[in-house]
Formats: sequence, C-alpha cells, structure tokens
Amino acid sequence: MGWFFRLPLPWLFVIVVGGFVGGTLAGMVLVAPFRARITARFGKSPEQAAYFGTQIWLVYSLILSLVAVGGWSEYQGASEKVSREIATLEVLQRRATLYPDPTRTQLDDVIRAYARDVADEEWPEQRAGRHPSAAKGQFARLNLLLGDFEPTNLPDRMVHAETLRELTAASEARRARIHATSSGLPSVVWLVVIVGAGLALVGATFFVTVDDRALHMTLVAIMAAFVGLVVFVTVALDHPFQGDVTPSESGFRLIAERPFGGQ
Repeated sequence: MGWFFRLPLPWLFVIVVGGFVGGTLAGMVLVAPFRARITARFGKSPEQAAYFGTQIWLVYSLILSLVAVGGWSEYQGASEKVSREIATLEVLQRRATLYPDPTRTQLDDVIRAYARDVADEEWPEQRAGRHPSAAKGQFARLNLLLGDFEPTNLPDRMVHAETLRELTAASEARRARIHATSSGLPSVVWLVVIVGAGLALVGATFFVTVDDRALHMTLVAIMAAFVGLVVFVTVALDHPFQGDVTPSESGFRLIAERPFGGQ
C-alpha cells in the first residue's frame, strides 16, 4: 500500500474524498427500498436509528480526530529531524573557517556537496519510497577529512574536539532522518479508520429519513465529504518523507549555495 501514500495530491484527493462521497451515496440508493419498508412498518424506527447513529458518529469522530493528530505529530517529528540535521551542518560549515588550509576549503566543499546531494538526490529518493543513500559517499568523505586532521596546538585541539562532537550529532541526525523515511501509522490504525468510517456513515445516514430526497442526499454527501477530507489530510501527512507533502529540503540548498564559511 506504500504506493498509495505517494500518489499526487490531486489524485489522492479525488480518490479519498470522491470514494467516500460516491460510496456513501451509492449505499443510500441501494438501501432506499429497505429503509422505506422499515419506515412503513415501524413508524418510530427512523428516530431510534438516528439516536444510535448519532452515538456511533460521536465515537468515530473522536477516533478520527486522534488519528489525524497522530499523523500531524508524525509529520512534525519528521520536520524536527530535518531541522536538527540542517542545524548541525550549518555549525560544521562555520567551524570549517577555523581550520588551516587546505583542510578548511576541503571541509567547506564536502559539506556543500553533501547538502546538495541530499537536496537534489536523496529527497527524490525519499519521496519515491526508496532508501536514501546518494549522499552517503560525501558524508564518509567528511568523516575521513576530520578523522585524518591532526591539530598541532591546544586551541586547535579544543576546536577539533568540538567539531567532532558536531560531526557525531550530524551523523545521528542523518540516521534519524533515514530511519524515519519508512515510518508511518500502523496498518491496524488504518483498518480502524476505514471500517469505522463505514460503520459511522451507515449508522448516521442510511437509516435516517428526510422528507426531501435531494436534501437528504446533499446532507449525506456533505457528511461523507467531511470524513473524506479528514482521512485525506491524514493520508497526506502519514509517511512524512514520502509523497507530495514532505518537510522542505530548502535548508540543505541554502547550505550548498552559501558563501564560504556559511556566512
């Protein structure tokens, strides 16, 4: 089902919202004869059905709200991981100016190349659902450059120690982003969302009568569209590094395009 989360937003909107509206209206038409017989035989049945349907709808609304909040929290967490990685790269880029040549120039070049590869190659890989690895070589070069550097005095050793700590933080931030590329809401949550939507819409619409048929269909379509919109937003935010709605890579592009030293 991973491909579904990577659909373009317009297609995703049409499939999710249109599916809920079309499916609910089709169900309304199919159960219309049955509803008419029930109403003719048991006059109070629509009122009783409306009461139970309202309770089902309230419970499902709460569940759907919690799932939507969970999807948003997951997206926010992904954005924080990206911001952390960008921040560590910015610190490394500025610290490069404290090193002697040619190390300072090499560090700046490698950091720029890494940021460019992340923005231009790894971001498309993530959006396509693939494991991002295009910038791995540049990050390995950065590790080698800093690992091979040997400071000759106490101030240089202190600067180098701080830089190595930032490099470790950058490595951790990179690993956190890569691990998050496959994260998403569990399948059982989506099962509850979809099955619950069907039960809620059936309970709140199918057995409730409205004198004006056109008005009834319109109200049902609005209710189904509301459910579809919330599910659409949750699907778009789920798997936050895949599809059209992802954290921006602009911070990496900014690092790649800055003047020497990240000033």
